[in-house]
Amino acid sequence: MIDIHTHILPFIDDGACDLNEAYELIKLLDEQNVQTAVCTPHFNPTKVSLDEFIHKRDKSLSLLVESKINLIPASETALHPYLFHYPDIDGLCIKNTRYLLVELPFDKKWDNPVFDMLERLCSFYNVIPIIAHVERYPAIKNNVRIIEKLKESGCTIQLNTTSIIDKKNRKRVLHYIENGYIDVLGSDCHNIKTRYPIIRDALDIVNINLGAKYNSQLIENAHLIIDGKERKRKIIYIME
Repeated sequence: MIDIHTHILPFIDDGACDLNEAYELIKLLDEQNVQTAVCTPHFNPTKVSLDEFIHKRDKSLSLLVESKINLIPASETALHPYLFHYPDIDGLCIKNTRYLLVELPFDKKWDNPVFDMLERLCSFYNVIPIIAHVERYPAIKNNVRIIEKLKESGCTIQLNTTSIIDKKNRKRVLHYIENGYIDVLGSDCHNIKTRYPIIRDALDIVNINLGAKYNSQLIENAHLIIDGKERKRKIIYIME
């Protein structure tokens, strides 16, 4: 199993505060049968240069030589006009792929510039945006048509497993999964106290409420992504 969205790396963002916490997060993932974690520290182009970020990320990753699971370098990149100052952003993508985990603005409404920038990511940099934790954005909560618009523009959609666990959000996010809006899950883990990885329990809830086929497709999509392949477009099953 693969966790596509984590903040395991220490000394770089608001994730693991030190090596001990990083290894504790890795241990928790390993206990839930996660063999690979995509390391996605926050990259904000208004706060740090691309070269500095990649240097810090790779240095942090090099410290985790005793990891029990495979760690893949990537980023959670904030969508901002400054991003387009760089001739290429290959180093931000999931290693050896064109997939880029993107964090969108937490505004109540998205105007055309947001969608224009996503289109530029696809056309100018030839990347496939993965929209991080889609269920968290105020602009989307009452308008699933926006998720459809994101998918139609070529984006891949990621949902946090904790939102499946949360009873307040469960019905809404299961609806997203059931109707094919979600391509892949991620824990978005940050620490061992308040934002630790919960994956197995979330998959159990999906299995009980929607069926094992949905779980299988979400898991398969994560494998396709890290292999740089096209994920399945929509999860639809015909009742037998």
